[in-house]
Amino acid sequence: MTATTDIEGVVAAVWADVLGVEQVAPTDGFFALGGYSQQAVRTVHLLRDRLGVAVTLRDLMSAGTLADFTAAVRARAEAGAPARPVVRLTGRRGTR
Repeated sequence: MTATTDIEGVVAAVWADVLGVEQVAPTDGFFALGGYSQQAVRTVHLLRDRLGVAVTLRDLMSAGTLADFTAAVRARAEAGAPARPVVRLTGRRGTR
């Protein structure tokens, strides 16, 4: 999914579902709509699953609006960021 409108539509639908609102406008902010940290984590996981893009919690928290967040998601999609990055452990046992 690479078209901005497609991504924005999916993101808006996920935000509306998670936040329990009817509609989300491009100028709406996740936290301004009443979102909190647990909802943000849920949102990121849902979007990773639905879009197959490595959306991060930082992306959501730093975006002021739906349009800003959609731009970040689209940039990750265009860069080919995998939905589930590989985590490599280094150092002593139990450390990263």
